[in-house]
Amino acid sequence: MGLIKEVIVTVLSILAIVLLSEACNEDICGPQVSKCMLIKCCECDMSDKKNCTCCNDCQVCLSKFYTECCDCVGLCAKQDPHDTPRKTSSVEDLIDPIPDLFKVLTEQVDRLMRWTSKSYPALSEVFTKPSGNNMDTSSTFDVGKSLEKAIEEELLSKQNCTVAFMSQCMSIRKCKLSCKSMGAAKYRWFHDNACCECISSTCYDYGLNQPQCLKCPLDDELLELELAEGVKNEGAGQMLSAVERMMDKV
Repeated sequence: MGLIKEVIVTVLSILAIVLLSEACNEDICGPQVSKCMLIKCCECDMSDKKNCTCCNDCQVCLSKFYTECCDCVGLCAKQDPHDTPRKTSSVEDLIDPIPDLFKVLTEQVDRLMRWTSKSYPALSEVFTKPSGNNMDTSSTFDVGKSLEKAIEEELLSKQNCTVAFMSQCMSIRKCKLSCKSMGAAKYRWFHDNACCECISSTCYDYGLNQPQCLKCPLDDELLELELAEGVKNEGAGQMLSAVERMMDKV
């Protein structure tokens, strides 16, 4: 009886942590995050932004709710609900990137096909940068200075640039939040088809200049509604199943 009480207290404590987490969407994330913490998949200490030992297990457990819920478990930077990207920009540098997290998420094929990642020599993007004024940016680009820096760093170490194209097309705000949740250093949003590209900190410029997203979904608001419905139907059931399995062992 004592063990059963302890399990119930643990579950309630986890729920309290999730619901009180700043910027954590309790409607979408509550059940799924509780389940992942209950089975100890998301116990990373990311205070130094380097200890990513459980990052892969946690992102697998959070599954399709990763982007919305990774900040609930301290895996990625907290999202600012009032933050809006610059409307005239198609690229932007992100604050506090987490290179190790981005590497873990992109070094293998994502089994849920939420994104597709590509790696190529970082120096090549400097030489293939498109000419003309066909891209809005939120930071200036000094070709001569960047080229000199790129050559210097390429000689020191053979760096690869890794980018991740989100499978679903999305709004520029959603693109920024998605890339930030992956630990990316920059993002690029294509105005023509709303394709989102997340860019690693090892890239000298802003990734590939051609959109390679696999597909486009429903309107962003309908996607959020579908996601919320999914967590209510799926997440709650999964958490109850996890609790039931633990109770069976008691």
